[in-house]
Formats: sequence, structure tokens, C-alpha cells
Amino acid sequence: MQKSFLPSFILALLLLCVPSHAAEDHDFSFKVSRGDAFYKFFFSTGLSGDLLNKLMSSDKRAQRLNNIYPGDRFRIILNDDHSLKQIVFSPLNDNPLNIYYDGRDFTYEKKDARAESALTYTIVNIQKSLNYDAKKAGVDAEVIKMMVDHFSWEMDFSRDLRKGDRFVLSWNGDKTPEAMIYVGDRKTIALFSHKDSKGIKKYHLSNGFTINDTFTFAPVKYSRISSGFSKRRWHPKLKTYRPHRGTDFAAPTGTPVYAPAKGLVKYVATLSGYGNVIYLKHGSELVTVYAHLSKFAKGLKSGNRVKKGELIGYVGSTGMSTGPHLHYEIRINGVHKDAEKIRLDKRSAVPNSEMPSFQKRAKRILFELNIK
Repeated sequence: MQKSFLPSFILALLLLCVPSHAAEDHDFSFKVSRGDAFYKFFFSTGLSGDLLNKLMSSDKRAQRLNNIYPGDRFRIILNDDHSLKQIVFSPLNDNPLNIYYDGRDFTYEKKDARAESALTYTIVNIQKSLNYDAKKAGVDAEVIKMMVDHFSWEMDFSRDLRKGDRFVLSWNGDKTPEAMIYVGDRKTIALFSHKDSKGIKKYHLSNGFTINDTFTFAPVKYSRISSGFSKRRWHPKLKTYRPHRGTDFAAPTGTPVYAPAKGLVKYVATLSGYGNVIYLKHGSELVTVYAHLSKFAKGLKSGNRVKKGELIGYVGSTGMSTGPHLHYEIRINGVHKDAEKIRLDKRSAVPNSEMPSFQKRAKRILFELNIK
């Protein structure tokens, strides 16, 4: 008697849950999430429990189907009569396993997809932190910093990174990756390299744009710059000379203040000198500060992500201020910079003439990694 791998009442229940459209489809694709099991995908295509038992007892390699992880993928392909034709199991960190069925027997083939490509891959499985786990995977400190600098535009490593998330690096012989991809439960961020006309290598999203933003010069509609950046300025309230490490934009109380680029809200607070103040973090190194606000945008709090042009507060004269204005600062690695003189990196794009080849290469890398 053939051994049953699932209790009969579970089989019956699962068979009742077969999707109504299964009889119309021949090719099913699945991406594994936490808590998923292979048998759920198998039964959702309308295949039987007897066939599943036959598959699992056909070869010890079939047991690999029971060891699946978030990010792995399956394709189950049926014949026109809806009988099983092929199963393609594509683990995120291993080569695909093809299982063919001819109506009587199962045959197995493990295809080395990477052998057909000039690319090689490094998988960083997050258990403690990016820095710790990437070093453990053999990634150089320079590349780890590059990863932090880029992905910090879309995620907060202290808040968003979770155990079980993965970073995938693809290589083509250079010291820096061909692509850098973050795979988490909630989102995937994929960056692909491109060299510009000067030979400078940058990383772009699949739409062709770099992940950083171009900053708006002034985060507020202002009438004039009432006080510029200075190492020695007379302070009207303290009656002494002291550095003024920001730019003051004069504007009426209540004038809206907008984020000059996408970022993460670090602080929303009331301080004695700054009054009502907001700190925004952009990427890994840059912070902007907005002081003397009359009030904050409704619902704004630490940990929020804001888009470029999103309302964050209103001009005021709180704290140590002699009149309504926005005190605006730019800090890079903690060092104050003159907003009127600094030239921040702009968002750039792959030229239209090179977009087809760029996107073709990006799709190939994602296909090899089974990432959508």
C-alpha cells in the first residue's frame, strides 16, 4: 500500500478550495511567503492528493519541495487536459529544479542557470545586521557602505530591516556589483549599474532613474533671504557674535513648508533655541533641519517617510527668533553646509537611447534570480 503523506480530511478540505479558474489555466506561478507550503500551491491547480503522494515518493530530491523559504518561486505547468506536465522549483539562493511528469514517471533535472551567465551572485541573509551578515558573506566594507548609501533613500535600516530579509549582489568581474537587490516580505528594491558618458558607474531603478532625489533649493515660498550662512554673525537676541549655520527664509507666519526631497522624519520636537523643529534624513549621510515653525503638518511624527514636495509644517517665530522666518540647515555627516553654495547630487536617468538595453539586462538579472 502506498504511504499517504497527508491526512485524508486535509486532502478533502484542500480539494474543496481549488480556485474556480484553475480549469482554464495551464501555467501557474507562485511566490513563497512566510507560512506557505508546497502542497498548498499543488492543490490550488486542481491536482490530486494521490499524485502528490506519488511525487513525494518518486525520488529523494522531491523532499526539497518541503523545505521552502520566503522569496522562493514555483511554476506548475499543466497539459491541455489539465494533467501535470512540469514543476519548476526556483529557490532564491540555489539553481532551479525541473520535475517532468509523463503520466507514469517523474524525472528530475537541476539546471545550473548561472553557468550560462557571466554573472555571479552573493546572497546576504539577514540574521543580525547588514554590516555583520554582509561581512560574513564575504562582502567588502566599501561595497557595504555603497549598499547603505543607496538603499537608505528608500528604507530605514534600524526600523525596516528584519531577520530573514535578503540582499542579492550580482557581479560581472568588477570590484563593485552589477546589481544590488533588497528582498523583504513587504517590498523589493532592485538597483542596476550603468556607466554614463564619462565612464562613471551609478545605480538605477528599473525605470532608469537613480534612487536619490534632486533637492529643491528652498523648502518654502519666501520673500527674501533674511540671513545667510556665516561663521560669525551678530545675534540680535544674544547680543554677541556667533556662527549662523543655516539659511533664513523670510516668510509670513503660516506659510507652508515642504520637504525638498524624499526622506525619513528623524525628529519632530520643540527645542529652546530652534522652537518647533523638524529633522529629515535623506539617504545615509544628509540631514535637513527646519526651525522656528509655528506648527507641524497634521500627523507628522518620527519614523514617517515623506515624499518630495510633501507638507511638513508652517513658518513661525518659535524659539529664539525675532520674527517669522524658516531657519533651514543642510548637514552632511554632521557637518553644516551652506544651502546657497552646496551642489548636491541630482537625480539622473539612463539616456533614452540606452534604455532598451539597460532594461533588458535588468530583466535578465531578475529572471535569473526569480525576483519580480
